[in-house]
Amino acid sequence: MIASWATFLIDPSCGWPYVLPLLTAHLLADFPLQPKSWVDHRRKHGWASGYLYLHAGICGVMAYVAASAAFATLRIWWLLPLISVTHVLFDGFKARTDDRCWHFVLDQIAHLAIVLLAAFLLMQELPRATPLGYSLWLCATAFLLTWWGEGNLIEKATARWRDQFEDAGPRGLAQGGLWIGRLERSLIVLFVLTEHYEATGFLIAAKSVLRFGEVSRPGHRGEAEYVLVGTLASFLLAILTGLGARYLLGW
Repeated sequence: MIASWATFLIDPSCGWPYVLPLLTAHLLADFPLQPKSWVDHRRKHGWASGYLYLHAGICGVMAYVAASAAFATLRIWWLLPLISVTHVLFDGFKARTDDRCWHFVLDQIAHLAIVLLAAFLLMQELPRATPLGYSLWLCATAFLLTWWGEGNLIEKATARWRDQFEDAGPRGLAQGGLWIGRLERSLIVLFVLTEHYEATGFLIAAKSVLRFGEVSRPGHRGEAEYVLVGTLASFLLAILTGLGARYLLGW
């Protein structure tokens, strides 16, 4: 059993064709299709929040639609209750915790475990199936992870430092840093996929030049270190995402 699970996870042609459509559905449902107001309502009302069950239902439907479209079958109806019920349980318990980085990581690990379980069950039901548009599912997963998953992780991991600068006056465009991070990670993934690794160095240099005047002012060492930590974390996650995508593509 352990050997079959290892093969399922390590061999790109074995388990990942089943994982990618489900992972794409999860990233879509858990981030862009879940407004912050729903999360806030869930944190306030817990198990009594209607948005908890609405969000879980959307996750189940998205998983079913993605897998059905990828494998051209409608008989995998069991995905709906599996994804929806586990989502209710995980998000219900998460609503009772603080909004910290480790809680976010553990929650996503729990969801990923269910995605892997569902993909393993799919492989048993649809052996040797290849999803329609494998490369498209992979690219969709990579860029959704880059835009939302990694962005949320960095945001929560650096929140304790960011709070130190909230009252230090205006700091540029609203959500400017958010979009800069998304775009820079997207560019890095593209550079890695196309084997233009040197372009990543130019991107780092360009960003350093643009931010130098802002963070080099006297008394702004803490802010400079905060920007540096966020930038390096963003670049590291994007590079790993690009390398992972290349591995799964067999390049």
